[in-house]
Amino acid sequence: MLVLITGFTSCSPEDGTDGLNGNNGIDGLDGSNGYNGLIKTLVEQPGANCSNGGFSVQSGLDANANGTLDANEVTSTEYLCNGDNADITYQSYVSLLSQSGTENPSSSVLENTLDLNISWARESQGKYVGTLDKTITIGKTVIFYTTPTTHTGVRGEIIGDNQVRIELQNGINAFMDNFTNLSFELRQYE
Repeated sequence: MLVLITGFTSCSPEDGTDGLNGNNGIDGLDGSNGYNGLIKTLVEQPGANCSNGGFSVQSGLDANANGTLDANEVTSTEYLCNGDNADITYQSYVSLLSQSGTENPSSSVLENTLDLNISWARESQGKYVGTLDKTITIGKTVIFYTTPTTHTGVRGEIIGDNQVRIELQNGINAFMDNFTNLSFELRQYE
């Protein structure tokens, strides 16, 4: 006859308990807080990175904890490029916008195959609305813009079939006037 004898050892669910004698162990030291990971998306103009333009997606850790991904914190950049648009037709309105003080932005039109006019009005510091004299097809229209060197960011949106809005920032939620030659394009695909 064969007799098999086995033994079991159990672990205690308590923190730091050795499981044998019930002695409580020494807790470890808390680690230091980590950094927040951030992502920044920017419009990529046509060029070496994207022949037909697109977007650059930058990522990194917020080492100085200011809530903004600064240039020296970027550890990775990926590009989301527009496809070959040789077969995609569109019409566009392209202009350079400038603004100073509390004045409405002025526009220097560079191209206008949409055959429309945009009247710009200053809503408040750093916020501007452009009213179109014709309607656009919202589902087929996009806007492109550049950030002036005097500002940290620009947001733009189509807010109706005859209005667009741009907001210029210099810091987090710090809207600022006074810019020159902001490139603005309204592109409607057919």
